[in-house]
Amino acid sequence: MTSYLIRRIIGLVPLLIGISLVSFGMMFMAPGGPTSIFLASAHPMSPVEVAQIRHNLGLDKPWYVQYFLWLGNMLHGDFGYSFTDGRPVLTKILEKVPVTALLIGVSFVCTILIAIPTAVYSAVHKNSLFDYIATAIAFIGYGAPTFWLGIELIQLFSVKWHLLPDSGLTSIDATGLDVVDRVRHLVLPVATLTFVSLASWIRFQRSSMLEVLGEDYIRTAAAKGLSRNVVIFKHAFRNALLPLITLLGLYLPALLTGAYFVEIVFTIPGMGYLGLNAIFERDYPTVMGTTIISAVLVVIGNLLADVGYAAADPRIRYD
Repeated sequence: MTSYLIRRIIGLVPLLIGISLVSFGMMFMAPGGPTSIFLASAHPMSPVEVAQIRHNLGLDKPWYVQYFLWLGNMLHGDFGYSFTDGRPVLTKILEKVPVTALLIGVSFVCTILIAIPTAVYSAVHKNSLFDYIATAIAFIGYGAPTFWLGIELIQLFSVKWHLLPDSGLTSIDATGLDVVDRVRHLVLPVATLTFVSLASWIRFQRSSMLEVLGEDYIRTAAAKGLSRNVVIFKHAFRNALLPLITLLGLYLPALLTGAYFVEIVFTIPGMGYLGLNAIFERDYPTVMGTTIISAVLVVIGNLLADVGYAAADPRIRYD
């Protein structure tokens, strides 16, 4: 296991460098640039002034030279400074990480608490009315775009019924940490992200549970006279949970992407909202900072999923 972890960690280095290189190249292929705003403003600067700004920002160098300069600084922990406000990029990102982590964490807990009992009950009562309803909900959630669902919830619960806030994390007139106000603002974003996430979890857990319930040792346990609850929860459920560890590695990228969409729809000041504004403003250092940190979180999630699967199942060995 130790040698496997070392190989995986070493393999992450070229992967992350490749992601950063592609992202950097795509960013420079996009039309416009950080100085385009000065030319399109009500009082545009002269070409000489714009050229001086480009020189000060290092934008007059070829893109690959800028990339290697950025990469060298990033490897030393320096993500550069934002083109828009001059603040350190890492500081701006670290301010937003708790917001995104809160949204992802609450949605993840809600997904687990709803999906696993629903999937287990659906598998145990296969072809029942509950099973059909749960499967239908899973397919609807699987096909519903995150941004569309968020907009629809805003239209229903905020615009039409005036029950919940439509944006932000706190009310304008809120003072200090108002827990009730924070919860009310999180209801719709968490509901959006949770509903979309339920689809894969319900389908995956239901299939896993059905597969385990069909095994010989389950029939043997039932034939020994064990109670139904013991057979289902002690023998079937524990083994059906093992494949979910693999799903965690695949789920993290989707959850992170979904959280970014939710932040944009509900104007939540997290990493996704920061990254989107940085793209619109052509704030290259901030775009690269959010991209790299997101990529690091995803690859670490995949690595932890592999390690967790081996720890949960003694039959799995990485050589």
